[in-house]
Amino acid sequence: MKKLSIFLIVLLLTGCVGMPHDEWAQNNTQLRNRKNDTSVNTPQSLEQRQIETRRYDGISERDLITASINLLQDLGFNFENSETELGTIIASKQRDTEGLEASFTHYLSSMLLLLVLPVTKDQITRVAIVVRPVLDSNGETIDDSHLVRVTFQSIALRTDNNTSGKTLSDPELYRGFFEKLSKSVFLEAQEI
Repeated sequence: MKKLSIFLIVLLLTGCVGMPHDEWAQNNTQLRNRKNDTSVNTPQSLEQRQIETRRYDGISERDLITASINLLQDLGFNFENSETELGTIIASKQRDTEGLEASFTHYLSSMLLLLVLPVTKDQITRVAIVVRPVLDSNGETIDDSHLVRVTFQSIALRTDNNTSGKTLSDPELYRGFFEKLSKSVFLEAQEI
């Protein structure tokens, strides 16, 4: 009976041992990432990918990338990273959002609540462009036929040094971008 009591006490105590914080945080992050996994093809993600992608025929990959770079420069973007050999371009532009209206609203709410609320001080718009060849049913590349996928992200930098970001999904934004890119592609093809 004494051995059984000791066994039950040891079993009870080992059941109370917790998981180390680092391991718990890692498991929790992995679980959260699984829940937010965007690599799963849902109807919404497929629809968004369709909005973000256009096919261009009759232009080389080099000329298509050049047209994309020219368009981004015309739109005021600064290049962060580009691997033209891989067909990727990443650029961003920053704008100051601490205007008179934002400051007035911030100070008014601070005075009413007697505390300083963080506000967005800068907003960064980041764009990523990927150009890849179109493949036929045999997996072979089709000459001068490419897919262009563009994604826009908005990143807000706040006065309390926190950031928040989101991928922009407005179809009008992408439609407008691809209209401008088509004009840029035409000008590049005509060598104007």
